[in-house]
Formats: sequence, C-alpha cells, structure tokens
Amino acid sequence: MTIHQQPPASHDISAALSQLAGTELQALALVCTVGDGPAASVAAYITPDAASSAMFRHAIEMEGSYSDTLLSFDNNEPPYYGSDDRRIDLGLAADRLGVDRVLCVVMLDAAGKVAVTRDYDGLEVTLLEAANIQFNRFTDMLDGVMKIPTRTVQ
Repeated sequence: MTIHQQPPASHDISAALSQLAGTELQALALVCTVGDGPAASVAAYITPDAASSAMFRHAIEMEGSYSDTLLSFDNNEPPYYGSDDRRIDLGLAADRLGVDRVLCVVMLDAAGKVAVTRDYDGLEVTLLEAANIQFNRFTDMLDGVMKIPTRTVQ
C-alpha cells in the first residue's frame, strides 16, 4: 500500500490532540488511514511514555479486543471507559493531522482518566485488519517486546 502523505512530527500529534481534547494528554495512541481507495493504508502512533499507565495499557488491549470483535462480525458493544468528557471530533483531528481518517484515539489525561473516540463505520475489512495489527503492536510495545518508535506505519 502506498502512503500519499504522512502525519506531522510526533510532538505535533500530541499537541493537536491535546488541543482538541481540551486538556494536556499524558499519553495517546492513534490509528488512522492515509490515502483513499485501493491505495489506502493504516498509520499508527503511540506516545513514547505510554507504558507508564496500567489503565492506558488496558484501554489499548480493550480496543484491540473490540477490533477483533468487529472482524468476527460479532455485535458487541464497544468498550466504555466511564466518561464521554474527552470525546474529540475525529474529522477535525484528521484535518489537523493531515490524514484521511482517524479511526481511533486512546487518550490518557493528566488526571489519569482514559478516554477513547473511535469510528469504524463503513471501513473496509482489510483496513480494519491493519488497524487490529496496530493495536497488537501497541500491546507488544507496552509489554517491552518492541521499542516504541516515534511513528509506526504499516
């Protein structure tokens, strides 16, 4: 798959999403699509210090499990983390980050609250599979199996 554009530098991603969330984010994980149609690919980003929170790690695992559920065509409710206070506009996030579509953002704010905003509606199965792979990679990174890079692109 070809990447037509790339997200900006990592500090810009954190700053842009902190602004949209209305608070400074301690950690975040982002899965998005870049490109359109058959040339579309999935890009992912996780903050380098994300491993410091067990709640954040658990949310990453839950989002990976939820994407597994979607791939198996089960009709389960998405995970809920106790508050919708930090939901962000994913369309606006995509515009600010220079990507085509933000599929999921997992955020940890300075107060230790986890929030997730996701949109998989109408997503092609191959892109959903690629997003699921990214959640598995995030889990591996948080387990210390892989070094956390500043940007992961598939």
